[in-house]
Amino acid sequence: MNRIAPISRLPCRLGDALRDNRPAIAVVQWAFVVLYLVLLILPALVPGDDAHAGALHRLGRFAEVLFWGVWWPGVILSVMLIGQFWCGLLCPDGTLTEFASRHGKGGRIPGWLRWPALPLAAFAVIGVFEYALQAHDTPRGTLLLIGTMTALAVVCGVFVGRGKRVWCRYACPVGGVFSLLARCAVLHFRVDRAVWDAAPRPFPKPVDCPALLDIRRLRSNEKCSMCARCSGHRNAVALAWRKPGEEIAALREDEARPWEAAGIVFVLIGLLYGALHWQHSPWHHALLARDVPAMPAALAAVLLPALVLGGGTALLLAVASGGRHLTATRLAYALIPLGGFGLFLGALEHALHILHEEGFAVAPLLPWLRAAVLLPATVWSARAGCAILGHGAAARTCFTAGSAVLALVWQFAPYSFAA
Repeated sequence: MNRIAPISRLPCRLGDALRDNRPAIAVVQWAFVVLYLVLLILPALVPGDDAHAGALHRLGRFAEVLFWGVWWPGVILSVMLIGQFWCGLLCPDGTLTEFASRHGKGGRIPGWLRWPALPLAAFAVIGVFEYALQAHDTPRGTLLLIGTMTALAVVCGVFVGRGKRVWCRYACPVGGVFSLLARCAVLHFRVDRAVWDAAPRPFPKPVDCPALLDIRRLRSNEKCSMCARCSGHRNAVALAWRKPGEEIAALREDEARPWEAAGIVFVLIGLLYGALHWQHSPWHHALLARDVPAMPAALAAVLLPALVLGGGTALLLAVASGGRHLTATRLAYALIPLGGFGLFLGALEHALHILHEEGFAVAPLLPWLRAAVLLPATVWSARAGCAILGHGAAARTCFTAGSAVLALVWQFAPYSFAA
């Protein structure tokens, strides 16, 4: 027990250290802003007709692989495993929008910006057109797409809020997905409500929460950016361990949102599968062979599998839940690990695509990489679903089998460089 106790206290100490070292964190944050801008802009400077030669080309391609192959999948994995520390401590958009908000007009947050489904809806729209236009396949397209999001974050900070991250809380499209993935994390800021209410006077100064959260009632990792500014407040808030997926299993029926469940099924699973893979499928090529214009064919290649796979997943939830709507809604959250690891896998595969174009023999790695990622994801989702379903053996078997089928769909998905 003497050896276990310090380990259990590590998160609390980490949270306090992050709270007490804000100046050092600020230096790291601005260093990441500079690195982000270099990785975003440098590849776009490479001439489009560069014949795979020259230092600028090699440097640009290296930056592109680093951006898509290390940074993006690393962020996705970290959010799933330990929460949104990236968002609260390192995200360039978060740093820039908070800085702009501290020096901006401090306007009120408009009602439309508070629409809960806005981030996921924006992510879906951006995802469809990003892959239909193949913006992510070119450095300049990436600069236009991601640079626009950064510009919007800064504009939001200039006009709305006072020293807060309104963009991150209400509008960031990627944040809409991260809010789902963070429910799986093994770390969270735990609030002891009894200790909070019993805190002696005088009360300490209120926490400057950049995400505008009611910390006293904090129960979920959903919108917490893990900035640690609340760590130790009233001796009631502490960074702590929890079991993987504990928040998903403990989700009450009144906390499960139908629109969010639809986002998991049709966006995180269906749309991302279509966007990441189906443009390389025989169906897509068949549409082009029938003289269907490129843009409608590309949109169909993304949307059709999203509807088919999303509809099939919704049917799985309906059958496994026995037709009980609230149970099916809760059960959708159990698919977050599978969808999140699918997104992680798609990010890795895009980096492999870049390496393939540079002459590296990466195609034989693809089946093994997919299996290594999808196996633990399937087990994680199956265990979470079984915990929600309880002791119904038939329902648990149905959900587990359905999760395995979804994993197989990802495993054998078409890809551009797979032989």
